Amino acid sequence: MPGVIVLAGGRGTRMGGVDKASITLAGERLIDRLLRQLPYDAPVAVVSPYHLGMPQVCEKPLFGGPAAGIAAGHAALVGSSESTTAIFAVDAPDSPQMLPALEVALASSGADVAVATLDGLSQPLCALWRTESLARALNELGNPRNKSVMRLLGLAKNITEIEGTAAVHDIDTLDELRERRERRAIQR
Repeated sequence: MPGVIVLAGGRGTRMGGVDKASITLAGERLIDRLLRQLPYDAPVAVVSPYHLGMPQVCEKPLFGGPAAGIAAGHAALVGSSESTTAIFAVDAPDSPQMLPALEVALASSGADVAVATLDGLSQPLCALWRTESLARALNELGNPRNKSVMRLLGLAKNITEIEGTAAVHDIDTLDELRERRERRAIQR
């Protein structure tokens, strides 16, 4: 079972400054939807500066970007003995559905990290790292504040990619949220 870092912060600029973790979809907050899909008893570090009513950590200073959030989450999980660490973002609340495929890809490849792709692009916030490889990459990155998560991914010595499913799609704008809600209403 992996340790899990859930990035649930950010300014939500493209969402009108709204806390993405607290947005609801089908009556459920995005953070709750994502956490519900994780393996039971997985050690989880939720990274957010917003009060979500659960144990959480945040990068210091706040709003340092996803790489800084990953570093804060990794530091919070240091005491766990998990050999792998999954990284998911709250604005892609169904991304944990990719975890079994990421686990198979990582185990069969010997890579440092398995990452989902969508439309041919790497999605580093839907990834499974070997914990020691993530620690090494974060160390090489140095101060993670305002550094690109793609730069962090680039520090992996060996990357394996798998084709993502619809579960990887994120919700970045109010229009995308509206579309997702409409699709759910049609599916009922």
